[in-house]
Amino acid sequence: MEFNRLSAVFYQDYGTAYPEILNKPTRPYYVVLVKVMQLTFAIPLRSSIKHSFSFIADGNEAGLDFTKAVVIVDRQKYVEMIPASIRQHEFNELKKFEFEIETRFEKFLYDYIKKVKRSRENPRIPPARLLQFSCLQYFHKELGL
Repeated sequence: MEFNRLSAVFYQDYGTAYPEILNKPTRPYYVVLVKVMQLTFAIPLRSSIKHSFSFIADGNEAGLDFTKAVVIVDRQKYVEMIPASIRQHEFNELKKFEFEIETRFEKFLYDYIKKVKRSRENPRIPPARLLQFSCLQYFHKELGL
C-alpha cells in the first residue's frame, strides 16, 4: 500500500474543469494507489466522511473516500515521486485492512460501472446520486464506458 500526493500537474489538468475532484491548493490530499482492472486509482484520505462508499479507518469518520477516487493515466506526470507519510496509527489501521480496502474498492468500482450502464439503458430512471458526485464520471473512457 502506497501513500502519495497528486502532483500540481494533475490539478492543472483536472482541477478546475472537473468540480467533483478534490482540490485544496493550500492542503494537498494524500492518496492510496490501488490497481484494479489494469488501471491505477488514487483514493484520497479524508476526514468527516458521511457515506458508505468509503473505508473508515478507526471509527472517527476519517478514512478513504471511494467516491473521490481518480484514474491515474500517467503515474510519472500525476503522482509526486516522494511518498507521503501519514500518522503511524492511521498507517497501521489501513495496512491491516489492505486486502479489504482493495476488495471493497473493486466492488464499488463494479457497482459504479453497473449503475452507469443501467442509467444509459433506462434514461427515464433518475441517475443514482453516486453517479453525480463520483469523480469516476470524468474517467468513463478509461473505464470502457
